[in-house]
Amino acid sequence: MAEFPAGLRASFTDHGLLTDSATGRRRIGLHGLLTVRGHRARRVAVPGAAVEGFRWRLRDVWSTTWWPQGIAPGEHNGVPVVITSWFAQPKRGRQMGSRISVVDYSDPRRPRYHHVLLVAPRREHGRIALDPVVVHAGGIAVSGDRLFVAATFGGIREFHLSDIMRAPSRGLLRRPGGPFGYRYLLPEFASYGPTTSKKTPGRMRYSFLSLDGAQSTDGDVRLVSGEYAKDDERRLARLRLVDGVTEIDELHLPGIAQMQGAAVHDGRWFVSASQGDKIRGDLWVGDPESLSRVPGALPPGPEDLALWPERGQLWCVSEFPGKRWVFGLDISAIMPEVENA
Repeated sequence: MAEFPAGLRASFTDHGLLTDSATGRRRIGLHGLLTVRGHRARRVAVPGAAVEGFRWRLRDVWSTTWWPQGIAPGEHNGVPVVITSWFAQPKRGRQMGSRISVVDYSDPRRPRYHHVLLVAPRREHGRIALDPVVVHAGGIAVSGDRLFVAATFGGIREFHLSDIMRAPSRGLLRRPGGPFGYRYLLPEFASYGPTTSKKTPGRMRYSFLSLDGAQSTDGDVRLVSGEYAKDDERRLARLRLVDGVTEIDELHLPGIAQMQGAAVHDGRWFVSASQGDKIRGDLWVGDPESLSRVPGALPPGPEDLALWPERGQLWCVSEFPGKRWVFGLDISAIMPEVENA
């Protein structure tokens, strides 16, 4: 068993700063966002073992700036919602950071979605500036109103979905007035950073993130995370977040290269692994120290994994331009295949 790395400690955004960041903007929250008609996605067949899925509008399918990464499906006030994260490749020195897409999945035949830019508010000469949140956003998890975003060696960032804001329109063409032309913005609530130097040996790399299926009832949030690397010496972890501090409860060395996502259901681990943009990805299932491989179960470029327990499904998103799908797999269909392997 690997040595447990140090946990993370929260640094909270000043409450007054969060309040002032909404000045001149309208705080609509997730509920308000879902009442607005968004971009149309399309239901499609997905390579591999997916039982349902969709693709983005063509502009997002082929973008070389924005790359899908994390996923968190579930219901919010009775509405089926799939939230994904993206990170932006720097273009000509411009950093646009990261964003989420909120997908109304009420009608799987015609999903609708909005992009929401993640921002970090700060005061500048008496005014509020909204900086992009420059993280890879390789995984996300949602617990109630709380959205957690993986920040690699920087730990985890937290946002509250009720803080989603709508920027005012500007000019004769009524273009969105947010940073980089975004209409919807979400300010950072807290940053959970390492308690020791980033150069400390054994520090944890938070490459992906999901909500732990074994949620407790004592007020803490339990998460699953892990590390991406091309070698097979990276770790999986179960951690809990309580009172602004994270503690790692389990740490495993599964011996899998290029891990992209992980989820836990009824004691079983599910891990996605990529093999580039031309070969289908693999799904690994079972005990974290002896996982069984389901080859080609995922399309090329699979990323984060998340449970949708009410549907008995495992959801994932793929990243490569032209091969970007958001899709669900039937857990009950996966298990017999593993047990008979």
